[in-house]
Amino acid sequence: MADTARVYIIEAVFCADRPYDYFIPPEYSDRIEPGMIIEVPFGRGNRKMTAAVYDVFDRTGDDGGKEIKPIFPPGDSAGPVLSREALELCMFLKNYTLCTFGDAVRTVVPAAALSRIEETYSVPEGDPAKEVRNLNEKASFVLAAIKARDRVSKEYLRSEFGEDVSSILSSLLKHGLIEKRSSLREGGKNVRQVNVLYPSEDIAARAAEDPSFIDGYASEMKSRRQAAVLKAAVASPGVTDRQIAEAEDLDVAVVRVALSALKKKNLIRAEKRDVMRDPLMPDEKDFSSYAGEDSLSREQQGAYETLESLYKDDVPRAALLHGVTGSGKTNVIMKLISRVIEDGKGVIMLVPEIALTPQTVGRFVARFGDRVAVIHSGLSAGERYDAWRRLRDGDADIAIGTRSAVFAPIPRIGLIVIDEEHEHTYKSETSPKYLAHDVARFRCGEHRAMMLLASATPSLTSYYKAKQGKYTLVELKERFGGAVLPEVELADLKEELSSGNTSPLSRALIRRMSEGFSRGEQAILFLNRRGYNNFISCRGCGETVKCPNCSVTLTYHVKDRALMRGAGRDSNYLEVRRGAGYLECHLCGHRESVPARCPDCGSEHFLFLGCGTQLVEDHLTRMFPSARVLRMDHDTTRTKNSHEELLSKFRKGGADVLLGTQMVTKGHDFPDVTTVGVLNADSSMFADDYRAAERTFAMLTQVVGRAGRGKSPGVSVIQTANPDSEVLYLAAKQDYKTFYEKEIKLRRALVFPPFCDIAVITLSGTDESFLERSAARFKERMLEHLRRDYSGVKTVIYGPFEAPIYKIQNVCRLRFVIKCRLDRRTREFLSVMLTEFTRGGQGRTLKNLKVSVDLNPTSV
Repeated sequence: MADTARVYIIEAVFCADRPYDYFIPPEYSDRIEPGMIIEVPFGRGNRKMTAAVYDVFDRTGDDGGKEIKPIFPPGDSAGPVLSREALELCMFLKNYTLCTFGDAVRTVVPAAALSRIEETYSVPEGDPAKEVRNLNEKASFVLAAIKARDRVSKEYLRSEFGEDVSSILSSLLKHGLIEKRSSLREGGKNVRQVNVLYPSEDIAARAAEDPSFIDGYASEMKSRRQAAVLKAAVASPGVTDRQIAEAEDLDVAVVRVALSALKKKNLIRAEKRDVMRDPLMPDEKDFSSYAGEDSLSREQQGAYETLESLYKDDVPRAALLHGVTGSGKTNVIMKLISRVIEDGKGVIMLVPEIALTPQTVGRFVARFGDRVAVIHSGLSAGERYDAWRRLRDGDADIAIGTRSAVFAPIPRIGLIVIDEEHEHTYKSETSPKYLAHDVARFRCGEHRAMMLLASATPSLTSYYKAKQGKYTLVELKERFGGAVLPEVELADLKEELSSGNTSPLSRALIRRMSEGFSRGEQAILFLNRRGYNNFISCRGCGETVKCPNCSVTLTYHVKDRALMRGAGRDSNYLEVRRGAGYLECHLCGHRESVPARCPDCGSEHFLFLGCGTQLVEDHLTRMFPSARVLRMDHDTTRTKNSHEELLSKFRKGGADVLLGTQMVTKGHDFPDVTTVGVLNADSSMFADDYRAAERTFAMLTQVVGRAGRGKSPGVSVIQTANPDSEVLYLAAKQDYKTFYEKEIKLRRALVFPPFCDIAVITLSGTDESFLERSAARFKERMLEHLRRDYSGVKTVIYGPFEAPIYKIQNVCRLRFVIKCRLDRRTREFLSVMLTEFTRGGQGRTLKNLKVSVDLNPTSV
């Protein structure tokens, strides 16, 4: 039997994140397994901490491991939460992204699935009569509360008697008046259960002899609700309490009270049964619009056969499916998935945005039915937990979702698909800062599976790997069904302004939309700015109104549209603006009223500048009074299922225009959309980032590709102040290969990815002077380590300098940008730096300074 558990402390900070060995007492040796969550004494004070068991083994030597601390009694454990593969995946994340093991565990396993340690107290069996002496009044009340119940949780006692109840419980335990029991419950509070009801044997027998018996019996009962529940159980054995509540128009809690009373009278027996939640909207179960998609064109069939041959090799493979917008990449992917599940293997299908999930789920459920489970952040904790359990237990073998779905606990993975693989949302911005591609590659290696990337605009890194032969490149060059690429027109905003058009909509776009509306067609408008105006500026001194917590300007939002539409350029203009809206920070959520005077110079005159989706919505309603406009941005999609509801309404023809931020640009397939407008193509092109051109090209290509996907040809209008831009020209032509060749030459010349790796180290704190001193010291220590211990690690270090947004929620940030090669030694060097500057022995450092590292971030 194993006598030692090697564990990782879940809450350990980076400098203390290492394996610890604990002694397993003989009475628990057959109950402790890798993957379990247990409690251990940690530190000099033996503080009780939660830990994940990584391994169990017998220690060498004659001491039997007794010189190390023992684990705490495991109680009634729910068993391992982490499989062996999940443990190795956590270790991969820890080493690859430089996160803690605890952060990895919380990422791999949903919060609701993590075992929860619960302490409960009860009176010893038989409640022996004991003389209680020296018990104060509060202790007597605590003991009475425990006696009144079979078993009481510590959380309940704390809520009733306060935090100091722990000392009272210790005293009661010492005198043998109560007993304590610890148990590990696997996500119990997030399991939805129903009571399945059956009549007692006596009632069932009497009803079988005389079917009219139950009506007479129930009519004599004093409680009508109890009578209704009893009659339902006799009429339909196996009926659930939820079904009775719905049929009788009662609250479930009321039915359960009646059920409890009937059980005590031995009239009913009940069994608890877990119920899986169904997160799918009704529209996602309407599969009529997805009929007839099984047939492939000749080009698609050729692509499928290439991918199938790679899959059948039964070795880890990676492929890039590069197809123009509307080429039917999803049809090829679905046929490949069918082939994989025929072999009894599972599939993970990743999409970049929650907004894409309903459309994808609808198509996949239409074809694969209940084999599909959905995972994304828009679900409740319980819904995510249910999906996780279905995949873990083999009740579903296709996981569809956003970035986090890459951790789906499918036992045998055959294929992982990353759709729209170029999107930045596949990179996590919180620890662990992983890229879904890296996790997918690791899992495919472990399962001898295939990783398939798909995009009309692959990231330069992925396409470079395909050109180098690391990925197999599979291409689709034609739109499916004979559809043609949309016509693209560039609208020069400088000419619009000089001709007197101050509207956010160019004349060309207005004309194209009018023509489409006259034919009953739809339009999509894209503007990556929400709110009404981007900022307000003082006419006297030119200063903008900034957030008090962040180093950004406040955005003007309108709350009273009717009042705003009646505003004119008179003396009452500012008062109307102040009453109709408010200023909001899009980083910390701070809100305030429009100031009466400039905070800097006291002027009463302001300019409201910039254009957001609210302003465009107002212009649309004025220009096209009969047009129905749907706005889709963060402000209109905050509630659960709001993405699905808006997209479903537009797909069914409930609106003529879909106006929104970047969530309207990706992967949607609306056959009636023939006009697409990009209202400001320059906003991303001149960002201070080496990926600016790549992102602009991908964004424009994707949004342009939303037009003309049905029977009618489409047109896209790109509004820009730089119509001569080569990036815009190539995006309009959807000429990815030419763009790639030009951009990859520039990357090679300037030594940017894929020709190097980039590590961004961020130091943050509220004390600016201390932050500056710490950054200077951090650089000194980096250079010392590179000269002495890591002389073979080649780096180019830039910084420290302010982050693009220096202050967020009153926390200031300085950064280092390091060009390097992220091999084992480089990661070791970065790990040493993180450990050194998160160690408690650094005095103020641990308390006032936070250090984080992001490897190959999406932006610099």
